[in-house]
Amino acid sequence: MSFWSYVRGMIEVYPMGRTQAEMRYILETVLSHLPPVTGSEGNMKAHIVQKSGFNYSSSADEFGQDTGMGNSHYGRFFDTQSCYFLVVEGDLRDRLFDHAYEEFQKWLCRLAKRVRVKDVMVKIDEFDQHIFIQNDKEKYTQMYEDPSWGEEGSMNWCEYLMWDAAEDSYLPEKLAEKYKKEGKYR
Repeated sequence: MSFWSYVRGMIEVYPMGRTQAEMRYILETVLSHLPPVTGSEGNMKAHIVQKSGFNYSSSADEFGQDTGMGNSHYGRFFDTQSCYFLVVEGDLRDRLFDHAYEEFQKWLCRLAKRVRVKDVMVKIDEFDQHIFIQNDKEKYTQMYEDPSWGEEGSMNWCEYLMWDAAEDSYLPEKLAEKYKKEGKYR
């Protein structure tokens, strides 16, 4: 006879990024580098759901250019949504409650260091015990490691996933070099 532990819930996160595609890429990359929450017949899965609508709008693209080619219903503005929900689910065979809890905490703490975590509502349970994990006193939010351009000036693991901007520009360094050679850099 086998024993099972179950993980079910949702985590609200805010990855860094200048475009919708970049935020999604960063979030997917972070998830693929987290330690597994294991079961003998399959590990816990995290599904990404982008919140509907947008919470940021700009007339400039990710390069700081006012192109008039935005994605909003007005056509000119660039709308982005930085809020994502991670739906976690796992039927973890041959995992005792304590082991599943320990692996999930390791997974969540690593996530919280790399991506801003706002809300957590996850239940881990076994036949005769369960626990609800929440972001009490914003303990997971406070684990976030600010990027080097932030107030703390530390370094976030995700920074390597973003291009380096040219001096006095939002353009990537390599693109600015190309435009300078072609005489198109302003």
